[in-house]
Amino acid sequence: MEWAKQELEHIGRIASVKNPDLQYSYAQHTVSGMLHLRDALKQLIRKEKSAGVRHDLQKLYGQVHRAIQHLVTEYNINSNAIKRFNTRKVLGSVNNIKWGTQKRHTRKRK
Repeated sequence: MEWAKQELEHIGRIASVKNPDLQYSYAQHTVSGMLHLRDALKQLIRKEKSAGVRHDLQKLYGQVHRAIQHLVTEYNINSNAIKRFNTRKVLGSVNNIKWGTQKRHTRKRK
């Protein structure tokens, strides 16, 4: 639970970064960490015997998944970089993420 708390706290910090390139890099790194967390939560949910604990883990899984989707959309995270990194599938499946829906303008380089 502490891991999830720390990962979710990154979202506020990303928004406070002024440099768009650093903001993107931080968001991409956070998405990778959250995908790893999401996969770990999925494994815990499968193994958990207590319905109450399983329910709490499922709620947390949903929060993490929505946070991932928010970062992907808000910062236009490139799926190719994440997929290339995930060659051994340590991040689980990334197929249920909606990639490429840009919301924020990206700064044009001069």
